[in-house]
Amino acid sequence: MFTGLMLMMWIASASVAQAGDRSFSAPDTVVVRSGSLTLRGLLWRPDGPEPFPAVLYNHGSGPQSDLTRPAKLGPAFASHGYVVLYLFRRGAGLSADQGTNSEELMNRAMAENGQDGRNEVQLRLLDAELDDVRAGLTVLRARSEVDASRITVVGYSF
Repeated sequence: MFTGLMLMMWIASASVAQAGDRSFSAPDTVVVRSGSLTLRGLLWRPDGPEPFPAVLYNHGSGPQSDLTRPAKLGPAFASHGYVVLYLFRRGAGLSADQGTNSEELMNRAMAENGQDGRNEVQLRLLDAELDDVRAGLTVLRARSEVDASRITVVGYSF
């Protein structure tokens, strides 16, 4: 049985194999302001006439220090003509210095207050995490190479 991420990666890799590769630029590091935080993300742009549809990739909880996933997902979408923003939310990856990642906060709550405490923290984190995603959408909508009416969010986990 496929998990959501596995299914998405299978679809992306199958599409690459069927459609052939389209050229795209190496990723740029972009800044995304979310409230008082300065988040960072990696942005891939396909070559060709603009504007392009876009994908905002929303990673799961945890530190996201392994850049293998964005290094695979960004090119998979960009090779099909999508601008891709792999946004690192607070405390994760390139935004590790911007707060504590949600997995660490939930693990602390679990250790201190059990599953109910962890669940409570997870629900509280949703607003902050959604603020980060909304900020990423704002950045994509403002970019000239993006068709603001054709943006999707892809991700997994909570």
